[in-house]
Amino acid sequence: MKIIGVYGEDYPWDVRVEKLLRGCLDAGHQVRLVCRNLERRALVEDVDGIGCHRVLGPDVPGPLNGLLSLPAPANPVWRRAIRRACRDFTPDLLIVRDLPLALLVIQEAERLGVSALVDMAENHPAMWQNVVDSDPIRLRSLLLKNPALARRLERRVAARAAGIFVVVDEMRDHLLELGAPRDRVHIVSNTPPRTTLDHVADPADDSSGTVDLIYVGLVTRNRGLDQVVAALAALPADAPPLRFHVVGAGGHLPRLKALSRELGATDRVVFHGWVDSKEVPSLVAKCHVGVIPHLKTEHTDTTVPNKLFDFMAAGLPVIVSNAVPMQRIVEEQGCGLAFDGEVSTSLPDCLGRMSDPVLRRDMGKRGRRAVSDIYTWERDLDRALEVIGKLGGASAPRPVE
Repeated sequence: MKIIGVYGEDYPWDVRVEKLLRGCLDAGHQVRLVCRNLERRALVEDVDGIGCHRVLGPDVPGPLNGLLSLPAPANPVWRRAIRRACRDFTPDLLIVRDLPLALLVIQEAERLGVSALVDMAENHPAMWQNVVDSDPIRLRSLLLKNPALARRLERRVAARAAGIFVVVDEMRDHLLELGAPRDRVHIVSNTPPRTTLDHVADPADDSSGTVDLIYVGLVTRNRGLDQVVAALAALPADAPPLRFHVVGAGGHLPRLKALSRELGATDRVVFHGWVDSKEVPSLVAKCHVGVIPHLKTEHTDTTVPNKLFDFMAAGLPVIVSNAVPMQRIVEEQGCGLAFDGEVSTSLPDCLGRMSDPVLRRDMGKRGRRAVSDIYTWERDLDRALEVIGKLGGASAPRPVE
């Protein structure tokens, strides 16, 4: 089968795009990818077997490149690039990552008489609502990431896509409420391959007495890191020693550093800044507890971050916010604790409980077992390939009325 993927950002690299397309290649399918080119690489390039067709060539200047290649539903630059790739490759199936380009890809698939599969890894209307709410200049975000327009687009995509991949049950239920047919929505989560477990070091030694906590990812207001710093500062002087490692960069980092100084928590927070992804596992291996304090919003209630499963695979117990999917997974598997950001004592209580090494080891073992037996990319990929196989042999379905 010939498959064309469409991804609205540069490739390489994105872990989910890579895993899905690599899985298709390994299953014997031929794969091409239409992607952006802000890094101004070659217009056509083979990236480890994935033929990349970029929307613009390397000669287009940076600012103009960014404007012309903005992933948007009616962008003619993307339409032209997709048609060019389809003319050269004659696909049996189109797969588009996320909402912004989904309707455009569905239209092109219908024109060709083939099916379009949408990998909806994020709830874009809810994510864009977070962006607007946190932007001091709301008009700027409303122009580029308007949640009301995204919701209308989401409803149209839910009705017209031949298939939709989502990462959690909660996002599936959201799309069903919008009218998507149940047999077209499939859960393909952000799970790691089992081979990840082969390269994971044993959890950090407990002998030093200090419990090291770690967060990995963007440092933005919605990631909830302020509440971790505040909770550490609120611990009594005789509490077990805790140290919080923040691995990542973002616009909120200066404010977070200032907060740690204001609250007198500088001895309990270590800022690593941006770290190459290849170095992150070694940092995780030196820590005892993974922390994912994302604020509970409509967005976090309908997605799950990769790092939850990464921490579980590393044998770390996790402390998570009560965003619905994370709390459900952690409590079902007994691999961590969930706190309620609206209750001032909830997070400090979780931090205090994690000072128990026996509890940490027990939860860490349960998390690693869950990634080995339940939350595996192999299971998700089998499900994805089954759907891809069916859609690749089918003509474009009729939209839902």
